[in-house]
Amino acid sequence: MKILVADDERIQRETLSDILREHGHETTSCSNVAEAVAALTAENFELILTDFKMPDGSGLDVAEKAKYLSPSTAVMIMTAYADVTSTIDAMRLGVVDYLLKPLSVEQVLRKILALDEYRSLQLEVRDLRTRVNSVETSHLLGKSKSMDEVRRVISQVAQTKGTVLITGESGTGKEVAARSIHAASAESSKRFVAVNCAAIPENLLESEFFGHKKGAYTGAVSDKEGLFKVANGSTIFLDEIGDLPKSLQAKLLRVLQEREITPVGDTKAIKIDVRLIAATNRDLAADIAEGSFRQDLYYRINVVQIAMPALRDHPEDVPALAQAFIDKYVKEFSKKYFRVGNEAARSLMKYRWPGNIRELENVIERAIILGVNSDFLEVEHLPQIFWPAGEAALDSQGQYVSDFNLDFVSSAFVKGHIEKVLGHVNQDRKEAAKLLGLGISSLYRKMEELNIARRGGDLGR
Repeated sequence: MKILVADDERIQRETLSDILREHGHETTSCSNVAEAVAALTAENFELILTDFKMPDGSGLDVAEKAKYLSPSTAVMIMTAYADVTSTIDAMRLGVVDYLLKPLSVEQVLRKILALDEYRSLQLEVRDLRTRVNSVETSHLLGKSKSMDEVRRVISQVAQTKGTVLITGESGTGKEVAARSIHAASAESSKRFVAVNCAAIPENLLESEFFGHKKGAYTGAVSDKEGLFKVANGSTIFLDEIGDLPKSLQAKLLRVLQEREITPVGDTKAIKIDVRLIAATNRDLAADIAEGSFRQDLYYRINVVQIAMPALRDHPEDVPALAQAFIDKYVKEFSKKYFRVGNEAARSLMKYRWPGNIRELENVIERAIILGVNSDFLEVEHLPQIFWPAGEAALDSQGQYVSDFNLDFVSSAFVKGHIEKVLGHVNQDRKEAAKLLGLGISSLYRKMEELNIARRGGDLGR
């Protein structure tokens, strides 16, 4: 184990360090609280052996700093002055044990061995949890070649701490892929921190990412721990990274290069050990050409890229995904268990799914909420756009519309065409209006008339 020994008595400190090294441990020693905190800031330790009384504080001060700087590090306090109050305080700070002075070498080694065995047990539990999690990632179901490739890359990158960029349209399961990487990693028992960069106001992003000190700005009434610090020793997932402002892109680049963060209003950097997984539905290469995304940051986050396929590109996986959502929602809503009927499966596979997997989940959830009174999910349980071609018309994208009325079919075609153009220009309304031969106000009127969402029908990641 990597052990930090903190004791102001030089002979005892050096003797204990020598004994631990003789038994295969790696040690760093220091003589006071300040040196211990500095060591914790600079390195990661599995165990701290700290004296209770030192010139500039106590072992409880070291334990408190360790809880903030390195939550996974175990702390044992060496003391001849143990009392009820200090024991309660120590438990509150996560101290795992006391070592009574004068120290017994056998006792120290026995307690360290017990801690090591406990951590080995934790690893076994983590491995078991990883196997369970890998079974439960229903969004990654499917036997298509594209999903086989996604799973193959995930299984390889999960064994490392490499930075990953996940690309793909909204609704293709980018966050599920990120969670699958974390679930299959050695850090699976630790917290997975997910952040939607587009959902946080720009003026709060730096504080949310890196934290702040009390008084750093108006409203900062206390210290705040940033999300990168929360994810220390684990995984942070930055969704919609293409929406990060340029100023924060530069600071994120420095974090990835230096492996340290500096809270807003502070001058001291904090060392961190975090795996970054980023995701985007944008064309970052185009954003780089336009100057809205830093090229050096792109190279830093694009170490391993996973491209999530659009659902229309692997329709053979739709029945398995639909069944997984049925299994999920019949349990949630206490409904009768049933399966996907053949005709419904064929209809679902023909649809082009502009909202991808998220849209499929919504369709299945709706069917179950409204009730299915048979052993199979049939076409009549689905929205009318999935009805057979003999009972419906088609829109501009080859999707079903449920009326032969000429005005209805025309509106459906126009709606589908506008949505297709908006998707082509990445929801740029001005560019879409230009391609459609409309004024921008006319486009907005059309969108309102045809019930086209202002965000282009985004149904989630």
